[in-house]
Amino acid sequence: MKRINNNIYPKDGHWYREKDGAKIRADSWAGVIVRLIAYRKRAGYAPGSPAEEVIAQACSRNPIICTDDNGQQESLVKRATLKSRILSWMALARKHKAEQKIEYVDAKTAADRAQICAGCRFNASLSEGCASCRQALSEMRNEVLGRRTIDNRLQGCLVLGEDLPTAAHLERETVDNAELPDNCWRKRTL
Repeated sequence: MKRINNNIYPKDGHWYREKDGAKIRADSWAGVIVRLIAYRKRAGYAPGSPAEEVIAQACSRNPIICTDDNGQQESLVKRATLKSRILSWMALARKHKAEQKIEYVDAKTAADRAQICAGCRFNASLSEGCASCRQALSEMRNEVLGRRTIDNRLQGCLVLGEDLPTAAHLERETVDNAELPDNCWRKRTL
């Protein structure tokens, strides 16, 4: 199955040619799909599979904007960009600390969280990064955590893009994310 790269603007804009010749235009592919659904409803056509049809037509017309989506693409993108995701997350944490918007959990809670993350399959190593990235991350950790103990078993979360040694110490809301394991302390269970 093909997937459209939304970061590439198509040379002739976002549009779809319906079977009756109507040209459906919008500012984005999602907008084209929404307008196609509405058009078909007004015209009395069968709904079909608008998302798949728009993607197929756009990719046949402009193959450069599309990539093959074989189910592994999303996880490869996450792995390829983990360092940048973590550095961005740390920059935000540092900003919150400067604005005094960070609350910390007690040492026992941080240790319990670290134990969970240490055994998680999504605890991914950052050791292959460049020296300047590792140094920047270390400095940001120290700035955000101060003298709190860092668990050396923890690296980065492939799912959330967070620095686990830092996240274990921060008061964090749970999230609705089906990718997280059931025992994850960040996963919303109710």
